[in-house]
Amino acid sequence: MQLGTFGAILKFASELEDAASNFYDEAAKKSSPEVQKIFSDFANASKKNKQLIERTRRMEMQEMVLEAITGIDSDNYKTDTSICAEEKKNVVKAIEIESTIKRFYEDSMGKLGFLPNVKRTLAKLAAEKQERIKRLQGL
Repeated sequence: MQLGTFGAILKFASELEDAASNFYDEAAKKSSPEVQKIFSDFANASKKNKQLIERTRRMEMQEMVLEAITGIDSDNYKTDTSICAEEKKNVVKAIEIESTIKRFYEDSMGKLGFLPNVKRTLAKLAAEKQERIKRLQGL
């Protein structure tokens, strides 16, 4: 589905963070203590990211220009958030989730460049995703 407005892009970003948070909450239950701690931290961070996105959306909605946005299709950023029985597979899946969301933020930054505060927020979130990927790759 095409995400053709500022609101649609940030709503989808919020949904991605929510799905990631749910994945980490569930995967933590099936993980060793070390990985469980990381997944719990990521779940909490994703919940905070969702709040940040929703706050940004509310704050910028009044000041934004009603400009049509093209080139962002939600189907390109779908992620499999089902839990596997094996911890290693969940770690691999977590890397895929983080990489997909990071790519979405990077792609969205280019489309929302006319809103500098939003662009900064998305850049911050993309950088956080990169840090998470590095942390997961170290497992």
